[in-house]
Amino acid sequence: MITDPRIEAAAQGDAAAMSSLFASYEGLLQKAARQRHLLPVQEDALAEARLSFLAAVHSYDAARGVPFAGYAKAKVYGDLRTFFKRSRRQWQREVFPTAAGDTNGVSFWDTLAAPSPSASLDDIYAVADAILSLPDRQQQLLHLLYEKEYTQKAAAAELGITQQAAAAMKNRAIKKLKELLTR
Repeated sequence: MITDPRIEAAAQGDAAAMSSLFASYEGLLQKAARQRHLLPVQEDALAEARLSFLAAVHSYDAARGVPFAGYAKAKVYGDLRTFFKRSRRQWQREVFPTAAGDTNGVSFWDTLAAPSPSASLDDIYAVADAILSLPDRQQQLLHLLYEKEYTQKAAAAELGITQQAAAAMKNRAIKKLKELLTR
């Protein structure tokens, strides 16, 4: 198999070859970072994609018979998937601290029911209105997940839907709450 000589030169530290490779694969990196689920963190995703591409250049082995373009694409997309999962876990810990188990047994809903002394009455009403504006099924799901502390699978069974449908419904509900509360 014929390989691009720039790959080996870049792996050896040739800055011009690396720059040329980055220019050639910039479209791939941009497209990978613009995936729909990465839009909230697009700039970070692009930086992660570039780091992943750099690692792909250094770890590529032409003797395995895999074309570099396929190897780089798989590595970049795989690393972005890992980056997204890591970011999502961080978001969940920030938005719903009990999901990560770091609030000493106080549930998210208890926090809303007994807000901090610094919370204004307007803030409390805004949160209550946001929750009440959700469709009934989403309210039921959030109640089961966060107040009754059901697993996603158990909550889905209670509502008569699949676990995947429950996950999608939960994500839509959280997204809607964020939109309503950040206006």
